[in-house]
Amino acid sequence: MKFKPLKGMKDFLPAEMILRQRVIEKIKTIFENFGFQPLETPALESWEVLAAKGAGGEEILKETYSFEDRAGRKIGLRYDLTVPLARVIAQNPDLPLPFKRYQIQKVWRYGDVAKGRLREFLQCDIDIVGSASMLADAEVIACAIACLKALGFEGFVVRLNNRKILNALVKYAGIEEAKVLDVLRSIDKLEKIGREGVEKELKEKRIPEKSIEKIFELIEIKGKPNEIFERVSRLIEDFEEGMEGINELKELIAWLELMKCSKYIKVDLSLARGLDYYTGPIFEFFAEKGIGSIAAGGRYDKLIGLFAKRNLPATGASLGIERIIEVIKDRKLIKVRKCKTKVFVACASDEVRENALEIVFMLRENGIQTDFDLRGRNLTRQLKYADSLGIPYVIIVGKKELEAGRVKIRRMEEEEEAEIKIHEILKFFEKGSLG
Repeated sequence: MKFKPLKGMKDFLPAEMILRQRVIEKIKTIFENFGFQPLETPALESWEVLAAKGAGGEEILKETYSFEDRAGRKIGLRYDLTVPLARVIAQNPDLPLPFKRYQIQKVWRYGDVAKGRLREFLQCDIDIVGSASMLADAEVIACAIACLKALGFEGFVVRLNNRKILNALVKYAGIEEAKVLDVLRSIDKLEKIGREGVEKELKEKRIPEKSIEKIFELIEIKGKPNEIFERVSRLIEDFEEGMEGINELKELIAWLELMKCSKYIKVDLSLARGLDYYTGPIFEFFAEKGIGSIAAGGRYDKLIGLFAKRNLPATGASLGIERIIEVIKDRKLIKVRKCKTKVFVACASDEVRENALEIVFMLRENGIQTDFDLRGRNLTRQLKYADSLGIPYVIIVGKKELEAGRVKIRRMEEEEEAEIKIHEILKFFEKGSLG
């Protein structure tokens, strides 16, 4: 029997965890700079919450891990962090509005596995609840842009659309109201299965061929934002919802211009976002081909109303850590060591072990990450062990040096060694030599 993680789930060894932690720390710092507050919710939710009509939708429920607990209740692992947020808002009506929260937790989806696409993955979400203003949407997009810039990303694109425009275009193509969501779910797969695959799926859903051709003709309209808006306005001027969507995007882009973020924006009418709860502007961030979107989100003004007695406008974004890290590794955007330990204290012989431990604890008490040998190995093996972990400094404690009140310090990468007085060890590291 082979013991390994389930397909689409993985272990993260220290070297990879250090990179993940660095990425999360940078993202968390940006989130807090933008005034978002932390939130945590349970991994398990009742099926009623996850499957509420108008929440995630049929497609996502097919990928949801679900089971019965011992009490016979159907429950599931959350597939995103937005639906649990809606439940939290409904349960806490006294939260001051707008409520700006960030949440960094794992979610689960039983989908196809590929590079940057796992079945258990970490999401970093920000949401603003209680503001219908396009300024809130701009704030969310600007925050996500700031996160990517802090991680060293350049040249990424934010594809932007509005569900209201998309709804109007699909209706203009002759699709009845009852089938609009069905059509949008198929359009959302365009990046994944291509035009041919989407056409095939729409035919299976009994969408007339003429309507399919019209849909593609409409969603493939390209150009600068104002050019697209002008062309689309002429087509959907009789659809109030669609015109409202165009005006929302115009306002949103104006705010993003003010925030110096508009250069990343590309209006893309084929962008659909697969979750049913979106009601307004939607967006996806792309860094390179073949990896999929690295961040995405949109406005969902009716989701909270599914769990509460009132509707509350809301908008949010989610950063996909797994994909972001794949790009960071490919492009070598962040350099990290294999381990966090900065100093290893090695004993030249057993008789100096107590003296070595005194140095270990002195360093630790002064905030310097320090380790030592626990297996009684000889000096050569201790040095080899420290080198295998990528620890930059080794303090070698020897009997002869101790008698003179000194120790040796070795810079492992440069293979340089020097003797210093024991009372000067802290001063040596305070100079910033640790890097």
